[in-house]
Amino acid sequence: MTSISDLSKTLNTWTRRLRIQRALTWSLRGLIIGLALALLFGMFGLFQFNLLRSEFLALVISLALISPVIASLIAYFWPVQPMRAARYFDRTFHLGERVSTALELDSENIHTDITSRQLEDAVRVSKKVKPNRDLPLRLKKRELGYTLLVIALIGLVWFRGEKFFTAAAQARAVQQAVAEQAANIEETIQKIEANENLTEQQKEELTAPLEQALEQLQENPSLEGAVSVLTDTSEKLEALSSEQTEQMSQALQQAGNELAQQEGSPLQGVGQSLAEGNPIAAANELANVDTSQLSASEAGELADQLEALADALQSTNPQLAEQLNQAAQALQNGDMAAAQEALDNASQMMAQAGQQIAQSQTASQTAQQLQQGAGQVVAAGGGQQTAQTSQNGQGQQGSGQSGQSNGGSGSGTGSGSEAQGSQSGDEASSSPIDQNNGAGDGGLEGYEQIYAPSLLGGEDGASVALPNSGEDGDVIGEGPTDPSQPGESLVPYSEVFSQYNEFNREAIESGQIPVEFMDIIRNYFDSLKP
Repeated sequence: MTSISDLSKTLNTWTRRLRIQRALTWSLRGLIIGLALALLFGMFGLFQFNLLRSEFLALVISLALISPVIASLIAYFWPVQPMRAARYFDRTFHLGERVSTALELDSENIHTDITSRQLEDAVRVSKKVKPNRDLPLRLKKRELGYTLLVIALIGLVWFRGEKFFTAAAQARAVQQAVAEQAANIEETIQKIEANENLTEQQKEELTAPLEQALEQLQENPSLEGAVSVLTDTSEKLEALSSEQTEQMSQALQQAGNELAQQEGSPLQGVGQSLAEGNPIAAANELANVDTSQLSASEAGELADQLEALADALQSTNPQLAEQLNQAAQALQNGDMAAAQEALDNASQMMAQAGQQIAQSQTASQTAQQLQQGAGQVVAAGGGQQTAQTSQNGQGQQGSGQSGQSNGGSGSGTGSGSEAQGSQSGDEASSSPIDQNNGAGDGGLEGYEQIYAPSLLGGEDGASVALPNSGEDGDVIGEGPTDPSQPGESLVPYSEVFSQYNEFNREAIESGQIPVEFMDIIRNYFDSLKP
């Protein structure tokens, strides 16, 4: 006897086939969606100059693999209502609503002779259905065409986006270089704060511009902004260094070398500390000298050493030299109390000198580090290649000039022989000179233009234009003008500079200015600052 379970088994078989068909259909649609998203995100990243070629490839591959899998799983496990599936199968297999009717009668618990015959007929007819034939696993040609179209667009971006990938690589290199410089600045700040040879005021003076530079780098990590911040901070720190302080450091170190060689002398320890470049330790050694414990010979030797040290510091630190001379004179006069007081004052001044030297050297070293960092950022943005090209061009020009000089040097010999490659002139004629001959040109020739600066990058280079200075492209000022007459500027220079400088900054940050021109344009605007 036929039951509803027989029909349910057949319906479940058809449902699994339907799920497989639906999963296959949506896997292709998921592939289309994934490739379209990869193309969309890739184009957005390219126009923002922050997507590398490898990242674009990884984006395409990942979305092309993940999207079909997700779409097919969702399509396969999406709930299927038995009644709706039965009606779908009745239409697809041309069953005349047999299956759906049998399910409806069973759900309403209608069991009669007619319903039993209807169920038997539904089961009998359903067993004749071949789902592999009537539910084929096919892909739609239109969706295949969409897939091929998106793949072709991705291939076009891959092969034609070299300029964008290169710009993104340079931008990424600049970001990494700026991040490295920010990390170096943080490390430098920590070293300055841990330096015991600096006072709190000196530490604050050194770290204040560095902390400001760190904030500016985080706010504007672009090539132009980073180079400007590093350069300005380097100049601020360079102003904290002193050439006189450096000379004083050299004088102390040189005097320390001489004192360190005098073994057993009262100032040998001071000399060793000075020779090692540590004036603060030398000041402590000088403060530990006890004049009351010195013999007469030792006092005389100490006086001589103090005079020699004073002479070495006379030009760079006259105050310290004066205290050293006073201590030497007091030792020579036998006034040990005055000598001790002068030595204490001298040790304090030497400690202050050591702090000044430490601040100057730290500022100078940090300024050089920032300058090198700015060069590394420029090199990361492609500036190094531009600089090498410029140097090569200058070298070729210099070689050409040298060749011309060498070629012209042979014409000044007095041997009477022809120079190689020269042409001999016609012999003088014996005919009299015509008195009515015209004046010659005096060797003057027409001007031949050697260099026309139309484009910085050559005929195929990128054009760089500034915005119009007036409304609708009109030039501000009087016109027409006569080139032979001196003109008059009606707009103050200081009023328009900030506007054009702002246009320049926006153009560089948005990537409108070619990388090889950034240094040239930045130096140009820096030279125009009012």
